[in-house]
Amino acid sequence: MRKRVLSQEIRYGKKDVTELESASIKVRNIYDKAIEMLMRNVPESMWKPWAIQKPAQESPSAAGENSSPVFQKWIQSPSGWKCIGCERHFVESLTPAGEKEEPDKREYIFHSGRFQSMLLQVLIWSQYEEISLFHPFLGDTPFYDEEEMEVISTYFVPTYVSAHPFQQSGKPFKKHEMRIPVYQEFISAPPLLVHLDGEVLEGTWMTGVYVDQGNFLGLGPYLKNTDGSRNFMQALIN
Repeated sequence: MRKRVLSQEIRYGKKDVTELESASIKVRNIYDKAIEMLMRNVPESMWKPWAIQKPAQESPSAAGENSSPVFQKWIQSPSGWKCIGCERHFVESLTPAGEKEEPDKREYIFHSGRFQSMLLQVLIWSQYEEISLFHPFLGDTPFYDEEEMEVISTYFVPTYVSAHPFQQSGKPFKKHEMRIPVYQEFISAPPLLVHLDGEVLEGTWMTGVYVDQGNFLGLGPYLKNTDGSRNFMQALIN
């Protein structure tokens, strides 16, 4: 599924863009740290199914699998910006093999990393709660430092493999149907109407953020339709 940018525009304030630039890189670093921990400590047969294979057209990167661009999904909630997950993206060349590649002949191709993302959200949030609860008593150096814990607290969304925590707290949640069901606190996205080719599309406003390893690449706002499909728009900064 190739993404296309529509003529419709979403405007962002400079303050929001500055926050997303900084926060998206910090969130990406936490994801990568969790993945590297799994690769070091968990048998390959357990973590490998989470990985998304690269297209055959893309040559291996010296920086490894985690150097590929990531598409983070953000919602501007009443309590601030929240990252509800991410998807792995790979840059695939449109130039036939053997021909000289031109810079403008590369584009992002969508490869769903939902299963990987949701399980990592569960792992990261579980680590966050464990460190918050037990670190004052254990005294050991925690896996996430103080700044990383603040990032998780501010931008991540509580995510579990059971609905029990939400049933206890009374908070709304969304169930993601997968091989392992995942339950995530429901964050309401702002409603949005888009006029396209004489048709009015109704859905919610989501903000995609592209990040490479250590680099903010840009915004990809989109209308999430009621059927789950996406219509992408241009991002303008006020």
